[in-house]
Amino acid sequence: MRKRDDQGKLLKRIGDLLLKGYSFSEAIDFLLVSGRSGPEKLKRSIIHSLQKGESLSSIFDRLLKVPSQVSAQIFFAEHHGQMGTTLVEAGHYLIKKNEEKQKIVKIIQYPVLLVIVAILLMVLLHKVLFPRFQALYSSIGYDETTSIRYLVLFIENFPIYFFVLLLILTFVSFFLFMLKDKLFQVKHVLLLSKLPLLSLFIKLGHTHFFAREFSFLLRNGVSITESLIIIEKQSYRPVFQYISKRLLRGLREGETLHECISKIPLFKEELSFVIAHGQTNGRLADELEMYSEICFTELEEKGKRILTYIQPTIFAFVGLFIMLIYFSIMLPLFQMMQGI
Repeated sequence: MRKRDDQGKLLKRIGDLLLKGYSFSEAIDFLLVSGRSGPEKLKRSIIHSLQKGESLSSIFDRLLKVPSQVSAQIFFAEHHGQMGTTLVEAGHYLIKKNEEKQKIVKIIQYPVLLVIVAILLMVLLHKVLFPRFQALYSSIGYDETTSIRYLVLFIENFPIYFFVLLLILTFVSFFLFMLKDKLFQVKHVLLLSKLPLLSLFIKLGHTHFFAREFSFLLRNGVSITESLIIIEKQSYRPVFQYISKRLLRGLREGETLHECISKIPLFKEELSFVIAHGQTNGRLADELEMYSEICFTELEEKGKRILTYIQPTIFAFVGLFIMLIYFSIMLPLFQMMQGI
């Protein structure tokens, strides 16, 4: 159950059973069948936690290690009552994230193979071909120009540069993964939201999540203030604790909700207009839910568009690299022929 795909399938199936009238305990008892040590142990742990009165969001977060976004969704579902729908959507989300991850791997695996082949080719040239050319140049008294010398030096040392860069990226990725809870706090997210490319994705993601959960709470009779208090109580998404505190402070100071929303840098500007329009015609929950779906669709489209640029970029890099190898070999020959 550590794999996102397995987690997504389990959440989706539990949600489907809840929508059909099963209780959570019955759904767990049905899905985690006996006879296999893993599911049986997980079932016992979940049932034991339920008997102790532990919340579902805490159980999923502690036992299944689901992402914080999913834990927060389940936490809100405990208050607005749409647990079945929430689990189904959370399951779809995890399955889709796993599919996107596999797509990225498929997109980059062939170009990465080309890069490795190009590096091996370069090592072969450095060990076999370049020494012979240098011996030839020395025998006929040809002096390489400075630009050619630097080009050949770069190609000879490129494998070292590449592996050093790869080592640095691996170390940085490991460092970010181990310290992600400490590094990506509210102040860091606010800083990242100012970067041109990341800003759009951060705002779309936060706007979608807030509008969706806020609409569910409002639809089930929870007031605006109570909804913000519930959002503030969850601990899975610190950013939304910060947002709810700012909104509650603004409401206490006499500002309207859409005015408070417009001052939050993590939301798209349209969210304040959607809230103002929804409050005017009395359909705030419906319009927030519709707008959250619009943001999610736009987020998916932007992500897919970026994926389409990954492979061509890597191919362009490989092509440029092969051209450098070609020029490093042919340019000295052309200069020698011109000197004859």
